[in-house]
Amino acid sequence: MNAFEKKPNRMLKFFFKVPVWLHKMGLGGWERLIGAQWMFITTKGRKTGKPRNSMVDVMDYDKATDTYYIEAAYGARADWYKNMQSNPVFEAQVGRRKFKARAGTLSTEGASDMLVQFYRTKPAYTRSVMAMAGMKFKDEDELRILGKNLTLLAIKPEKE
Repeated sequence: MNAFEKKPNRMLKFFFKVPVWLHKMGLGGWERLIGAQWMFITTKGRKTGKPRNSMVDVMDYDKATDTYYIEAAYGARADWYKNMQSNPVFEAQVGRRKFKARAGTLSTEGASDMLVQFYRTKPAYTRSVMAMAGMKFKDEDELRILGKNLTLLAIKPEKE
């Protein structure tokens, strides 16, 4: 069983919230020092209607289509993912760019391809994130298999 198959414990939840707090204090962007790019998302709570903030990894950005690719580590169990399903338009911020967005889920094949592409551009970062989740792999073939079990999303700005 890997870490993504169950909800995070309190310590892991705290760890995941630190980037959100840093962003709210105006310290967003520090993740680039470790070779990462994150997206700050604000969804509308599906039960409360209140704004809910999360920080997610940007795996890739396609400038031609203005599409960001992110992963939902806990898949359909992630609260922010459930909020997006209930309220599909949400607020996103990458760097200084803020925009209203909508997400679409990639196919399992598309998710596997994206994960391998991410690994090719950032091998050490990919290995560390996957290892933190208890998901170790030897080569791209094993990573492709793991990718079929992850939920990857394509985030596009809403046309105004």
